[in-house]
Amino acid sequence: MKTEAEKKNERDAAKPNSVKFIPAADLSKTPIGVRRKSTKTPETEAEDLKYKGGRDAKFSDSGSSNYKGGRDSKFSDSGDSKYKGGRDAKFSDSGDSKYKGGRDSKYTDSGDSKYKAGIDAKFSEENTSTEKKFTQLPWKKQSNVWNKTEDEYTFGPPPKTNKFLKQRRSASQKAMSSESFGEQGKLMLDALRIPENSRNLYDVTHGFHPYPGRFHPDLPKILLKQFPAGSKVFDPFMGGGTVLLEGLLWQHQVLGNDLSPVANMVAKERCRWISEKNAGRVWQAFEEVSERVKTRSFEKRSVERRHINWLNKFHPPYLFVELLHWIDGIENLRSVNERDTLRAVFSSLIVKFSNKISETSDFTKPPTFPKGAVGKWMERKTQELLKNQLELAKKIPKTSPATIWNENISTLEGPEENSIDCTITSPPFPGTYDYLDLHELRMKWLDFPTDQMSSGEITNRNYTPRQWKQVFREFMLKLRRWTAEEGVCYLHLGDWLESGERVSGLEFTQKYSDSVGWQVVGSASVQREIFDANLRQAFGESGKWEHLIMLRQ
Repeated sequence: MKTEAEKKNERDAAKPNSVKFIPAADLSKTPIGVRRKSTKTPETEAEDLKYKGGRDAKFSDSGSSNYKGGRDSKFSDSGDSKYKGGRDAKFSDSGDSKYKGGRDSKYTDSGDSKYKAGIDAKFSEENTSTEKKFTQLPWKKQSNVWNKTEDEYTFGPPPKTNKFLKQRRSASQKAMSSESFGEQGKLMLDALRIPENSRNLYDVTHGFHPYPGRFHPDLPKILLKQFPAGSKVFDPFMGGGTVLLEGLLWQHQVLGNDLSPVANMVAKERCRWISEKNAGRVWQAFEEVSERVKTRSFEKRSVERRHINWLNKFHPPYLFVELLHWIDGIENLRSVNERDTLRAVFSSLIVKFSNKISETSDFTKPPTFPKGAVGKWMERKTQELLKNQLELAKKIPKTSPATIWNENISTLEGPEENSIDCTITSPPFPGTYDYLDLHELRMKWLDFPTDQMSSGEITNRNYTPRQWKQVFREFMLKLRRWTAEEGVCYLHLGDWLESGERVSGLEFTQKYSDSVGWQVVGSASVQREIFDANLRQAFGESGKWEHLIMLRQ
């Protein structure tokens, strides 16, 4: 016959939620989890709709809630919600939502949504959002990873040393001997000398997009400070737009021209200032492209592109695929403004992810970036550009936008006659860069036409030194017609080789300027270091000089 205790044990065992007691002998084998008693009152528990979830937590909410979830969390929300999810998180939302996660995501979207996916995350959205909300700029979020200092070349923490590693750039060549004469000779010499440890190169948008042969920003900055605000400043060979940007910062009306479509693209972005609303639109477009890239990469979608076999030679396969998906996503954007900005950001990274060791070198070296690096750098460079364009807007709130042409100088109608107060330019002279050759990789990626550059660029490819002299004379005649009576022109020229002999840019200008109605009234010259041994020998003891020449009518 069973005792009362045995009957009680059988009844307890039959209950579905029965608690199993662990014998004392097994206590050393099985750990006991002790649950901490909650200190919250029932009223607090009922009203607490904002909460933080821990790892492996499950949450259920039939109303509206704002919350932050932990790693490996699962969330269920049948109302409107905003949330940030952690790694390996799963989200279900039957209302309107905006959310942010990490990379390598799988998602399903049957409505209109803007989102960033988390690592190995799955997303489902059933309803279409009928109202677009302003996209918060990423650097204003407390959790933004870019608020942390990070070395330019790594994705890890910054190096322990605070030593600044100076990069050799076209705008920061070392000057040796110098000389000057005439009107503004000393001022022009100051403009030609590159200050040591100068960081002005990176003010506002100056640092956006590499461009070979550009001015140091201090050169036009020093020259333009003597002109009253509102003066008309012109650069007929603007390149990346350094003169135009400095002119805007001095509150001038700026005009520029360049035959290269790459120069046109870069100058427009450097001289563009935007509102926070428009910056939000660009960032929203970036997120759209980012999600498209993740989707199509996961589904292993193919991408068709002109010149694809030619482009493939310049990039490792894994980076080449990433670049293809990014440019495909950018060009599928509907808005022209956002598309143009993101194309320019993409262009700034093309050489970085190629086998070329620099913009101007023919030597190659395979890049060592990890998978996913293109997206990482696209995010970083987009944020950097938007922040600098917002900063530019604060500095030039009432300045007129830049006027930019993309034409051959020989056919350019250009500004009105007698309207230009100051021209600062570096005309192409024999021995300078062949920009079609330097930018061919970018032009193929961006599908820019090359015919105009191929036939019209003023280089050794199209003109002999004798022919170049005639082109120079015609250009100076047109420039005189555009220049106001009291206007001035600053020409930036280097020396070059003709039939193996050194030709001084200053002496050449003095010889031909009088015949086209110009007079050299002052000049400054500095000797530049020559790194190529063959060129060093060709230029001889005189060396290679760089000249800034002032002309008046």
